[in-house]
Amino acid sequence: MLLLRYSAADVAQRTAAIHRQMLAERLHLGDGNYTRVSTADLRRLFELYDQHFFTGVLHRLVVGRLSFRLSRRMTSTGGQTTYRKRASTFEICLSTTLMFQTFGEVEREVRVNGIACQDRLEATMRVFEHELVHLLEFALFQESSCSGKRFKQLSRSLFGHTAQTHQLVTPRERAWKNLGLHVGSKVSFEFEGKQLSGTIYRITKRATVMVPDPKGPYADQQQHRYAKYYIPLEWLRPVGG
Repeated sequence: MLLLRYSAADVAQRTAAIHRQMLAERLHLGDGNYTRVSTADLRRLFELYDQHFFTGVLHRLVVGRLSFRLSRRMTSTGGQTTYRKRASTFEICLSTTLMFQTFGEVEREVRVNGIACQDRLEATMRVFEHELVHLLEFALFQESSCSGKRFKQLSRSLFGHTAQTHQLVTPRERAWKNLGLHVGSKVSFEFEGKQLSGTIYRITKRATVMVPDPKGPYADQQQHRYAKYYIPLEWLRPVGG
């Protein structure tokens, strides 16, 4: 398994076949810039990668112990593979928030693991490949780190990855490109019939806004007190310059 190596041409041919097959089966994806996805699609991706790249061996290593999940809460990382040692089970989770924001309103080149992607499905596949390397390491060694030498060698020899980063469109980038908002921006918004003003403290799917409030439960180093609000980005309006 660790000796598997594919040329750039082999990788391109095999991944193109997986891309075509996923669209041909049309489980939930529809097209390359899909707007719906399910765990059944992730399971099918696993089956196709196992067939085209691992000749069925990866399935045999994790049979009956692998599950899939989609997350809207993951807003800074495209995927995550978890190994539960006590139960000896594995889970691959992908972020729908990042996937749906990529190849959407923000137009720019998208590179995942150093590879340029042409549509949302390609980006999903590159993230999935990264998670498959984690899965392989967990199954064989009970540990995995994408900063490790072994991980980098496996991801390059199996999938031609030249980096371990996912340059997907994050909520922070979308907020800046579409709304001109960033952490530290002064904003106003309406909440329960009141007009409030504050400062953006964090951006995920929503913005965390700290609003000055003498009775608020939060205080800064100068003992100024604040209340915290979780507000959809579209509700916010910039204040000042």
